[in-house]
Amino acid sequence: MTGATVVTTLDGDMIDALVQDHYGSADMLDRVLAANPHLSGFGPVLPAGLAVTLPARASDPVAAAIRLWGAA
Repeated sequence: MTGATVVTTLDGDMIDALVQDHYGSADMLDRVLAANPHLSGFGPVLPAGLAVTLPARASDPVAAAIRLWGAA
């Protein structure tokens, strides 16, 4: 997975907090969970030593500028 970061959990880490800390928001939580199916066997509090893949955030597509007046 290109651009992904792998972190190792510390005792008491929570996946939503890892996502918030890494990305600055929780909007990537679904993608992180999809990339880490092994986490489904744990509760909300993770044990130490788990490898968690944090996928790269896809860049937002840039919309073409719309010119309302004048020639382009």
